[in-house]
Amino acid sequence: MYAVENDDVPISADVYLSYDYEYKKVMYAKNIDENIAPASITKLMTALLLYENFPLNYEFITSYPSNYTPTGKVANIPEGIRVTTEELLELLLVYSANDAAYIVANSVFSSYENFIIEMNNRSNELLMFSTNFVNPDGLDEENHVTTANDLLRLSIYILENTKLLDVTSKKDIFFDKLPQKVYNNTNLIIDSGFIGLKTGWTSDAGLTFIGYNQENDRKIITIVNKSDVDEDKLNHFEDTKILYQKSKDNYANLNILQKGSELFEIKNSSNAQLIKNNDNFYFFKKLDNEEIGYSVSIKNNIFKIYYPEIDEDREYKINSSKKIEYKFHWSNRFLNNILNK
Repeated sequence: MYAVENDDVPISADVYLSYDYEYKKVMYAKNIDENIAPASITKLMTALLLYENFPLNYEFITSYPSNYTPTGKVANIPEGIRVTTEELLELLLVYSANDAAYIVANSVFSSYENFIIEMNNRSNELLMFSTNFVNPDGLDEENHVTTANDLLRLSIYILENTKLLDVTSKKDIFFDKLPQKVYNNTNLIIDSGFIGLKTGWTSDAGLTFIGYNQENDRKIITIVNKSDVDEDKLNHFEDTKILYQKSKDNYANLNILQKGSELFEIKNSSNAQLIKNNDNFYFFKKLDNEEIGYSVSIKNNIFKIYYPEIDEDREYKINSSKKIEYKFHWSNRFLNNILNK
């Protein structure tokens, strides 16, 4: 779905991707179509189904599937208490509570089994065709898989169609119905501008994180998976910061045709017509020394500049009583002495 650069980034993650959300371009990518374990990033889909089916103030009575056993990171939520959609979203996305995921899965549709089916139906609707969910919390299980490319699709959809970023950007949540009261965000680099979207860690996934940072006049999504599990479990954050910094520093939206710049001149024995660019034209690319490829043609008195890398062109009308047709490649932005005789 997305064009991919093959640059190597010096990080521990085996799978990574960075994407400029504003300009819709992948900047760095590695193994993005390889099957990976999503770990607790799974909870993004769990949260999405909850968000799309109930208003934030709807109240649930907590209950679990009959065979549920608390495993991994839990908030110790008792059965039979009232919790709102918003509170469940906070427990899912801020604290990453596995028991909250099972409460959601047991409550949104008619059964837990139907919830898992709907997770996969929703994935297919979002064109996440390499994804298969078998649980709502992300603990490692056979055939519980996704890809970085699919996670990018999910992230873009969430950013464009929900307000879940209002939840993921919270540093902590207060829950007076539970013994712990205060639950901190598992995202430890939220103060560095990464206000979403979800952390994760399992044996199969390693350390994993979908980051979203909209500081520095940029909106960048980063995904790292299979980051080395260090003693303090911080490598996915370090990898994310390196990937973000390289993406921010090495890619930009360049103005390659400035408004008013002189493009070409048509000359004949009696007059000359100077054509100027009528608007700024930007091209998002890596900041390197490679020139942007293009070709030029004149047909039916239309001067066209074509950029094959992005499959876009710019057209300019030539005022002439004679039919002009010409095709050529150019190396200078100012074309002179195109003769009409």
